[in-house]
Amino acid sequence: MKRNLQHIDEIRFLVIHIVLINHWNINLYLSHAQYDRKIFDIWFDFTSPCLAILSGYLFFYKTKDSFPYFKKLKNRFHSLVVPYLFWCLSFFVVYIVIKDVYVRIFHSTFWYAPEESLSFKNMLSNLRNPTLSNFWYLQNLILILPFNFFIYYLLKNRWVYLAFFLLVLSCYSFNWIDLESYFHSRFLPYYLMGCYFGYNEKYMPRVPISKLGAIILIPVLVWVTLSSSFWKDNVFPFLEIKMCIAMLFLFSVYNLVDSNQNSLAFKYLAKYKPYSFFLFAINMFLFTLIQRGLLKLGAERYLHYEGFLWLFLVGSFLAVIVLAFGIAALLKRYSPKFFYTITGR
Repeated sequence: MKRNLQHIDEIRFLVIHIVLINHWNINLYLSHAQYDRKIFDIWFDFTSPCLAILSGYLFFYKTKDSFPYFKKLKNRFHSLVVPYLFWCLSFFVVYIVIKDVYVRIFHSTFWYAPEESLSFKNMLSNLRNPTLSNFWYLQNLILILPFNFFIYYLLKNRWVYLAFFLLVLSCYSFNWIDLESYFHSRFLPYYLMGCYFGYNEKYMPRVPISKLGAIILIPVLVWVTLSSSFWKDNVFPFLEIKMCIAMLFLFSVYNLVDSNQNSLAFKYLAKYKPYSFFLFAINMFLFTLIQRGLLKLGAERYLHYEGFLWLFLVGSFLAVIVLAFGIAALLKRYSPKFFYTITGR
């Protein structure tokens, strides 16, 4: 997989853009605007699963002969734990300040959760339930770290690992054990699958895709992933089918990217991929800042017009990307050490 995944950073960056699409209408749920939810409630369920597959793969790639577990732990401390603590704690404070300002200006809350006091207890609670709700994925990546040592020794015997993997799948599909309270169903099964591929050095097949093939493949991928996104993981065999779809998506995206390296899209991904983590971390806050202000300033009254709603969503999506890249570029230029610390690099 990795030998033919030299575009892994571009693929991860592309998936994060799709994460933004999942987030672009979250603020509309909190408004009382009338709009066609069947058209605009878009959700791609495969984003975190694809990231989990890649994470599991990279952690165990080429570890058959030696497994530098403590070295990997040290690396993950800098790339996961430090950024997690920074973003969770700093935005706990930022949201308290912004909420107070918002109430003073608009005389209403209109936020995900009620206002909280700035206390040590609330700060610790925020580490468990991050204000930036998409950080559940990083939380799962951190929580799995102690278990990776155990996973490594299971991987040494593929039949034992297969039995363990099927047991985990069954726990989610048939509700045998409440694993969901510890690891999300959109994380653990996919991560374990990635671990197997990485340990056994499975490589992504390379299949050239023409422009006509890309034109046909992209709408099919969108339709398949959207159609399966609302399937319940605790109903057999939906989770198992969704895992196959996630692998199909990664296979298709890799070959689309690999076959179109001269395209503007590839050049964009290659140029801005260093901002990948920063975009993932800050996008929900920027959506909140941009969309809530616009909604309270009057945009809410026009959301029943489909054309205006598309303009609102796409415009805020582009604004979030531009703002995130602008802030990241400034931090990288004037405080590179700080930028690399908070993005885990």
